[in-house]
Amino acid sequence: MPYSSAKALACAFSTFAVLALALTGCAPKANDAVVTGEDEAAAVQVDFTWSETGDCSMCHAKEQASFEDGSCAISRHKDMACSQCHADVAALSAAHEGATAEKAAKAVLKTTTVDVATCESCHSQDEVEVVTAGVTVLTDMNGTIVNPHALPESADHAEVSCVSCHQMHAAGSIEKKAQRACASCHHADVYECYTCHS
Repeated sequence: MPYSSAKALACAFSTFAVLALALTGCAPKANDAVVTGEDEAAAVQVDFTWSETGDCSMCHAKEQASFEDGSCAISRHKDMACSQCHADVAALSAAHEGATAEKAAKAVLKTTTVDVATCESCHSQDEVEVVTAGVTVLTDMNGTIVNPHALPESADHAEVSCVSCHQMHAAGSIEKKAQRACASCHHADVYECYTCHS
């Protein structure tokens, strides 16, 4: 074989070898971590432990979005951490037992309690009573006006808390929410007790 033919053959072989390595080296590879069927959920499942300082938005995206929604009362508190209001560490730890991102997507959230003392740590009851003294949003069919922050003392009113009206992550007016909360007992649209039924 003449020298130029051998050189051409060696060059062709080298080109073929480089091309073959390049193609196989750059070709997509099967991912051994990919699983199918029932194992797929297990592959995506991430160990989760709730903590006060954790990123709640990982699972509570809707609630996190409400911080930016001007129709939600929480938007006025958007610089606060979730744990400033949701402060019952024991109850939250129990509620998040066995939580996963997959379960969060399917879960129906239970109403959480926010203790009145938590609200009053920033919003003094005496101050809000004064601020809302002239508010007429709670006016019954007889013209009786009730200050929403100075309800007459009764066993039923003892059950009313800030979150009865101030549903912070829900869109809509607090006034309408307050009216609905009162109507849950005062369904005859009369606020004066002992006038509807005995």
